[in-house]
Amino acid sequence: MNASRRKWMAAGLALAACLAGTVHAASWPTRPVRLVLPGAAGTAPDIMARLLGDKLSKLWGQPVIVENKPGAGGLVGLAAVKSAERDDHMFVFTPASVLTLTPYMYKSSQVDIVRDFQPVAMVGISPMMAAVSASSSANTLADVLAMARRRPDSFVVSTTFLYSVPNLAVDMLSRAAGVPLRAVPFSSSSQSISAVVGGDAQMLIDGVPPIEPMIKGGRLKPVVMFSDGRVPNRPDLPAASETYPSLVINGWFAVVAPQGTGKPAIERVNRDLATVLAERDVVDRLDTLGVYPKTMSVDEFGNYWRDERTRWEKVLRDVNAQPVQQ
Repeated sequence: MNASRRKWMAAGLALAACLAGTVHAASWPTRPVRLVLPGAAGTAPDIMARLLGDKLSKLWGQPVIVENKPGAGGLVGLAAVKSAERDDHMFVFTPASVLTLTPYMYKSSQVDIVRDFQPVAMVGISPMMAAVSASSSANTLADVLAMARRRPDSFVVSTTFLYSVPNLAVDMLSRAAGVPLRAVPFSSSSQSISAVVGGDAQMLIDGVPPIEPMIKGGRLKPVVMFSDGRVPNRPDLPAASETYPSLVINGWFAVVAPQGTGKPAIERVNRDLATVLAERDVVDRLDTLGVYPKTMSVDEFGNYWRDERTRWEKVLRDVNAQPVQQ
C-alpha cells in the first residue's frame, strides 16, 4: 500500500470515529438520567438540582431523577455513585465544599474524589456575604474592622460549622486585613443569624440565601460581598476584593461524573447545561438563591476545580484543620 493511500485511509478512519462520537452524543440519553445530590432535600443545592433536572428532562425527552444521599461531607453520595454500574447516565450535582474541602477533611478508604470523579460542568457561583445587625453602627467592612480593632476580646463573628467555607472566610479576612477576628461556629445558618440579631455576635459570614430574608425583613444589613467585583443585583454593595484582592470567597455548584463515563455524554451535559443556564426564568430563580450562573468548558472547569482544591487545602492547613478518618 503506498503512502498516499495509507494517509487517506487514516483520515477516513479519524473522520468515522469523529462522526461516531457525534452520533453517540446526539442519541444520548437513551434512558432516565440519575442526578445524585450528596446533600439533604429542601436545601438550596436540592432546589437547584431539581430546577435544572426539570429543564434538562424537557430538553432530552428523558426523566432526570434527583436522588438525595447526604452524609460524611458528601462521601456517602459519592461512594454510592462510585460503586454503581457505569452506564453514562449517572452524574453528581454538588456544592463546591464536597469537591474542595471534603478531599482534605474526610479521609476515606471507599472513595477518592480526585481519583474517582471527573469534571463535567460548572453551574454557578454564590459569593459569601458579611452582615451585621440592622441596629449596628457599622455600615461598611472598614467600620466592622475598626470595631474589631477596638474590642478584639469581645468582637465575635458567627458562622456555620467549624471548617465550613463561611468559617474559614473569617480567618482569611483576618489575615488579609491584619485584624484579629474570633469566629464562633454554630450548627446551622439560623443559629448563626440569631446570634447577630440577639447581640451575641457582632457580624456573621454566610452565603446569600440564608441572609437575604433577614435583610428584607429589616433584621440584618449587608456590609460586604466576598465576590470578584460587585454583583449585578447589588451594585451598591462593595466587594471585599476591592480592598483585599485575595478575598474572593465563592461557594459554587457543579456537576461531576464517575471515572469511566463516556466523553460524548459528558460533553452533552456540559453543552445542554449551558443552554439551560442562559434561560431567563432559570437566571431569575437562581438569583433568588443568591447564585449567579457561570459556565465553562469541561477542561476549563477541570482546571478551576484543581486550582480551588489547592487553594482551600492551603487555607485548611493554615488553620491546622485535622482530617477525619472515615
